[in-house]
Amino acid sequence: MSQAGVEVPQTALPPQITQQLQASVPAFAERVTRRVQAEIEAYAGPADGRRQRLISMAVAESARVFIRSLGGRRLSTAGVDDLFRRMGYGEASEGHDLDALREALGIAAREGWRGLQSTVVAAGLPASTLGRLGDDLGAFIHHLAGQADAGRLMAERARERDVGVNRSLLMQALRDDADLATVHHRAGLAGWPLPARVVAIAATADNTDATWPDTEVFEGKVLTDTAATPALYLTPAEHTAPVVDQLRGLGRGVRVAQSWPVELADAGAAFRWATRALELVDAGAIPRQQVVDCAKYRTHLWLHAEPALRRQLAQELLSPLFAETPNSREILSETLLVWLETRDSAPAIAAVLGVHPQTVRYRWRRINELFGEALRDPEFVVQLTMVLKASVPLWVAGDQSDFERYWNEEMA
Repeated sequence: MSQAGVEVPQTALPPQITQQLQASVPAFAERVTRRVQAEIEAYAGPADGRRQRLISMAVAESARVFIRSLGGRRLSTAGVDDLFRRMGYGEASEGHDLDALREALGIAAREGWRGLQSTVVAAGLPASTLGRLGDDLGAFIHHLAGQADAGRLMAERARERDVGVNRSLLMQALRDDADLATVHHRAGLAGWPLPARVVAIAATADNTDATWPDTEVFEGKVLTDTAATPALYLTPAEHTAPVVDQLRGLGRGVRVAQSWPVELADAGAAFRWATRALELVDAGAIPRQQVVDCAKYRTHLWLHAEPALRRQLAQELLSPLFAETPNSREILSETLLVWLETRDSAPAIAAVLGVHPQTVRYRWRRINELFGEALRDPEFVVQLTMVLKASVPLWVAGDQSDFERYWNEEMA
């Protein structure tokens, strides 16, 4: 990564001054390192850690090179240039910008300027010398920043040539709902033909050490993010079955959710649906099964897209039920939901619930006492149906938070 060094502007100082400055480098490097780690979150870490040593080395080496350039000889900066190019390359390779590095250079420049000022004034040198030193220091810091930026560009070019990296970047762009121009650019670099319709798949396992198949297992046809939780896959719609079969074959503890086929522009939404489906299985809102076909649970996904809204509507619409005893609440909500969904007769509802028709009639009288004329309001009935469909499975699964919230408000 080395390149020819670039000579920097310099102001000649007496040897005793440069020797004095060189002797102060260790203390200067320690001071700058402490400030950088304290003031820049990206560089925080233990006082004796690897990051601290790297910052201290970069500060000390840069300071020594700059001070040597003030000794009256033209010196190459090749070594420190290479160091900063590598730092820029490393930041970019890890997906970081150079803002933190530039901020650290700013701290070093201010600390360095204070040190130069005190030394020059104490030595009785003319103000013009101090002015030239300020220009030289500014030029040197600018030069180091340029070397870091050159390293960043080298890393970006390397990333553009890395098919695996670009597949990951394409996956992220699709998850983030990036514009189609960005998606097409990333797909070209990744060598991934864009399908007309895709399916998003999310997978989780009881065994957290499960080894998820990656893109290579699927011969490059599928985009993957196996580091995510849950693991994520994006496949052309026609290739869905082999992917699901591969994941299901990992064992009984693996659970998979697949979206329905969507256009590429909706891939981000499809990932959210698949991920939410697994969450709803864990919550008990969707029956536990190894493979969840999201198309069968669109209403559940829709109703649980805004949990806070569901909770608020439950408190407003279902308060008559919440005031009942737990057993009464359970049987009345179950009966009311079947009636709302079917609008059948008492015998038909009784057949669904496995009880006597007279039991249904008794329950219906109580439901009418609780809700009264509101059950004849079409808008209320629609909202009531949706809230019960979203809430009853949670209650059956043991989620008591709706009732606890109701009683907390009643007692307040």
